[in-house]
Amino acid sequence: MELNNEPIYKASQSKVSTVVAYLIGAKEDMFSYYSGDSMDIIEKLKENDDAIILRSLCNIRTNLMLHYQTTQESIYYFTNLDRQSYYEEDVKILRSKGIDIVKANCKVNTYIANINELIANRINNVKDFFPEWFKWEYIRELFVMPKGQKEDRIMAESKKFSANRNNYPYQRYIYWRPVEEGNILFNDEKFAMIIYRQHNEEFSDISKVTDASDVIKTDIYDFIQNGEKVMIVVDCENSDPIKLAGTLTQLNADELSKISKIELYDDKHTSKAWKYIGALTGIPVEHNVIERVKEEKSLVDIKMSVGISKAYFRDNVDSFIMLSSDSDFWGVISSIPDAKFLVMVEQSKCGPDILNAFKDNGTYYCYIDDFSTGNIKGFKNAILRSTLEEKVGSLVNIDTKELVNNIFRELYMEVDEAEKKNFYDKYVKKMTLAIDKDGMMTIKIPD
Repeated sequence: MELNNEPIYKASQSKVSTVVAYLIGAKEDMFSYYSGDSMDIIEKLKENDDAIILRSLCNIRTNLMLHYQTTQESIYYFTNLDRQSYYEEDVKILRSKGIDIVKANCKVNTYIANINELIANRINNVKDFFPEWFKWEYIRELFVMPKGQKEDRIMAESKKFSANRNNYPYQRYIYWRPVEEGNILFNDEKFAMIIYRQHNEEFSDISKVTDASDVIKTDIYDFIQNGEKVMIVVDCENSDPIKLAGTLTQLNADELSKISKIELYDDKHTSKAWKYIGALTGIPVEHNVIERVKEEKSLVDIKMSVGISKAYFRDNVDSFIMLSSDSDFWGVISSIPDAKFLVMVEQSKCGPDILNAFKDNGTYYCYIDDFSTGNIKGFKNAILRSTLEEKVGSLVNIDTKELVNNIFRELYMEVDEAEKKNFYDKYVKKMTLAIDKDGMMTIKIPD
């Protein structure tokens, strides 16, 4: 099969923007243009009480601002929120969740103040719907009106909202400086850039908010399906484990199931994260750490070239997905013309000469940078936690019972086991780690 040799650019994601749109009360028919992943998120939000409650509270607050005078007059004539068409459905939803906001003889500003307090108290309940890489304080700020109990602030925000309604996403209230940017929730890239800019920051990690296009993914799936036996080979010196993790996460597991194994060719000076790749996928992983003969000379490229040749000639692997930005591997690619190669490169590390060689040879390549790394929180946390455990363990791996024996021995104190146990229980078992403002860690012994 002739594969597309031109890289196809990234596709924007709408995961964060979908959550915000749902929570602020955007009408459901507005979600129709979102992707399948976003629709899955919406279904999860619809099953979560905290999300449902927050959406209804935001809906009511927005409608109170939009229909301020009409609502106030209806209340004056004894028609409260639960009997007004703008609010009755959301009031009903809140009551079903044990929250009744309706009060007799309550003015609109008092309603808004009460709702502001409920939103401020409940917004953290939906924090887990947002990725860790997006600054939570920026998300929270969109929902929480500062000094939201004060009438002058409520009036100022209501006037600002009414005057700039078309510059608010889906014409729903959020706390922000309205600017003419179109729909800021169009996708995650646009949303992140605008929100960070509102805080005088530039959002630059585009890999968090974009993913490889469906064209790229389809070509990869076709490459796998057209191979008799497929293997992934990784040059760990010239690849990024986080980017590989993002790629494996974003590709369909069923499509990847035909891959026989992943071979990692590693060196002791590369990231320790490589040893955790196997936890991401059901594909068998062989992790080869290549010893050096001379300290200054790595043998990874040679060993990997030999490994590819053996896999082709001995193990009947005919199709290789290679991760490397090193042009030295052109030697093995060009030396086995009957083997099929799909090369994943990092754009910043791969020069035009090798890309032109790929094109001239009909070798398909794509940029691994195009795959989203915004959905690998579990992988990164597992690596960080394990490494922290390893580092801390080496610092405080102490036999505490032997420590107590040594203390009494060095002080020449002869005591019975009961007294030792009392000392152990009172001081040693209750020791804690303390970290000061400069990040220095000490062991704190109770008084």
